Amino acid sequence: MGRSSNQIIGNERFYLINTVPTYFGIQDGYLDMQTMKYRVFGAVWKAVNDRKYILGYWFGDNQNEIHGFIKDAGFNDIISAQPTDIKEIYQIIRMEQDKENWSKRSRLNFFMVLKKPWKNLKKGWYVLKSSSNYPMTLTCIQKKRFSVWIEHIQVCENLKDTKRFLNLINSEHHIQLQTEGLDQINYKKN
Repeated sequence: MGRSSNQIIGNERFYLINTVPTYFGIQDGYLDMQTMKYRVFGAVWKAVNDRKYILGYWFGDNQNEIHGFIKDAGFNDIISAQPTDIKEIYQIIRMEQDKENWSKRSRLNFFMVLKKPWKNLKKGWYVLKSSSNYPMTLTCIQKKRFSVWIEHIQVCENLKDTKRFLNLINSEHHIQLQTEGLDQINYKKN
């Protein structure tokens, strides 16, 4: 599945397209947040004045598949980058996804509060796990008298991510969600 980010506008776009080299990197072992599996990750970008402009990125089952995505997207004359560069590109993308997940709040349908499991739960804060193994998605829910809110979502790859997420919730909402028993979550890398 290919995705792209377009952060370039106006004259800067013309300059980048025509004069700055295009880099690519491909490496195995990166978490695809769509499938929650560790897969091959590839990206194409340009670098100007220590800023990286991500032109596209993909996850696949092997390096040949990523090469195909890059070629199908029309990228030619590209320069292979160092493994540290592809790691940095992945971290930039994950950081943006995490920011978006943190700030996206939504209210569940009004009638959900009248159905199980929400009907019998007390007002308060809850964290739901998508799995008992890492990687997993944690969803922070606030149950109010007449509504249920999804406050925050976080993809966690390990216990450190989980604790950081809970600490952020506690800090932002001035509550004390407990982190006890979190070390009992199993770690499983596909």
